[in-house]
This record gives sequence, structure tokens and C-alpha cells, in this order.
Amino acid sequence: MASNNHWGQIAMRARQAGWLLLLAIAAPQLQAQSPMPANVEYARVNNQPLRLDLYLPSAPVSGRPLMIFVHGGGWNSGNKDVIQPAMLPLLDAGFALASVDYRLVNAQHATLYGGMSAVIFPAAVHDIKAAIRFLRANAGTWGLDPQRFGLWGGSAGSHLASLVGLSGGDAALEGAVGNHIGVSSNVQVVVVAYGPSDLLRMGLDATEAGFNGAGWDAPNTAHAVFIGCGTQGMGAILANLDNPAPPWPQCVAQANLANPVLQVNVSDPPIWIGHANDDQIVPWPQSQRLYNALQMAGVDSVFVRAPSGGHQLQEAEYVLARAFVAQRLGNLDQPLFAHGFE
Repeated sequence: MASNNHWGQIAMRARQAGWLLLLAIAAPQLQAQSPMPANVEYARVNNQPLRLDLYLPSAPVSGRPLMIFVHGGGWNSGNKDVIQPAMLPLLDAGFALASVDYRLVNAQHATLYGGMSAVIFPAAVHDIKAAIRFLRANAGTWGLDPQRFGLWGGSAGSHLASLVGLSGGDAALEGAVGNHIGVSSNVQVVVVAYGPSDLLRMGLDATEAGFNGAGWDAPNTAHAVFIGCGTQGMGAILANLDNPAPPWPQCVAQANLANPVLQVNVSDPPIWIGHANDDQIVPWPQSQRLYNALQMAGVDSVFVRAPSGGHQLQEAEYVLARAFVAQRLGNLDQPLFAHGFE
């Protein structure tokens, strides 16, 4: 397990506030929580709706911090309907939750949203930023605090969450989806669970982690298709970084724009990162790359490396993630926590 120098103080404050106790014991009873309201349309693309679900706590009724879940699925599958269960204990701590759909890189979404060029990267990033803008513009409707928004992602969703969280002010990634272009899409905290951070170097990192990296570098991998260069594959793009002949400049530009590690700067929000050593889907050095970049920039960040667990995290790690979120988005002057755990 790796962490920054401040983690001991953060954990101590969380325990003193009762956060770890509340957020640890609440998980089993909230597994079946249903969204209310559900299927809220936040934008349209090619006259097709993009929707999100909201989960609102019973108290407080206003000033609620919001954590937004970005689902995984290799950028080509998945939906908002199954929120990360590890987030649900935050409801008892007074947080609102949201789960968002975004355009997927697959044939069905290409048909709906105007062709494959309309759904490859950065379409998904544009959609998530549109969802944040929509929620912030309508914060009063659901009692949300527009100054306390966070993102939580898993796998490919973590890649998107980190890229959205780190790219405030980047016009190429902001996009023009939705009706609230003038509203900020910035967030104040990000949770990154076993996600890619440097798409070009997943093969190299798989080799470092003890796996055969060739599979990550081959054509038609999910991450190569995601940026619109599936025919080439990441290994070939990496070998042609300085090749001026098409399609290499466009593929390199897409890969670089899609890499969260290249978006890091000192103004970025706090980021919690978790990854298991034996993850064979996204190798753990991807998270190490992101953590190293954040630390070099002086960004408040923590990296928790689990000894095992594969392409997921366990409750022991998620307790730490929830405490990280609570410490940074919780209002310490007006405790949010229910059931006497203030």
C-alpha cells in the first residue's frame, strides 16, 4: 500500500469524525438502493437522449455534496443502471449520488448517435462534462451544493473520470454537448479505481507487472478502438510517434489527448487511486504513472495498492476511498453524518 505523507492525518480526522465507522457498516444494507429520480435526460446528441440517475439522501435536504459514478465496460459496453455499490454508504453520510450514461464505441451507438466518428473519443468525455454542467446548473432542484462535486470511476470509467477531472479548461475536451455550455464542468475530488492512465503504454506496463504485454499493443484492442485507431493498435502508434505520414499524427494526437497523465497540473482536484497488484485487465503500473505525475505536480493524491483482488477492489480499500471523499467534500462545520455519527 502506498500513500502520501498526509494520509495518516486524513485517516485520523476521518476516524475522529466517525466517518470510517459509518461508511464501513452501511454498505450491506444499501446494496438494493434504487435511484430517485431515474432516467433524467441531461443532453441530446443527434436527437438521442443521454440520461442519468440520481440517488438522494433523506437528509440534509439542501447543500448536499454530489458524487457522480462513471461506469466501466471497455468504453464499448455498460450503462448507468448499476451504480458502484461501494458508493452507496455515502448516502447515509448525506451525499447525493448520480450515475451517468455516455456514448459508447459500438455499432448500436454509432447508429443512434450519427456514425462511429460521433462516438469515438472524445465523445464520452464531452458527455460526462455535459452531465456535470447539467447537474450544477440544476443543483437547486435537488438540493445539491454546486461547489462540492466529485467523480468516481471503475476501469474504463476511471479513465474517463480522471480525464474529466484533470482537464478543466481544455477546450478540446470540454465539447459542446447539452444546454449549459457556460457552466463549469470542474469537480472537487476524483476516485480512480483500477483505471488506465496512459493508453499508449499499457503494453509496457503489463510487461512490468509480469504479464505478456503484446496483447495490449495489438490492433483492435478496446483502447485502440476507443481513440479511433483500432486498425493500427497502440504498439504501432508508439513505434511511430514521429512519423509524419498518415494516419500516425492523428493517432498520436488522439492517444495523447486521451492520456490523463498528460493533463496533470498543480490546479487539479484531490485524487484517490486504488489498484490490485494482480490485475490482468489494466496493469497496476498505469495507476503508478498517474500517482507519480500527481505527486510531481503537487496535487493532493493517494495511491492504495492492494496485494490481490484482480480487476476490482475490496471493501477494505473502498472504506479508505470513501473516507478520502468524505474528508474533502464533507462540511466539517455542519456535519453531514446521520445516526449519531457526527
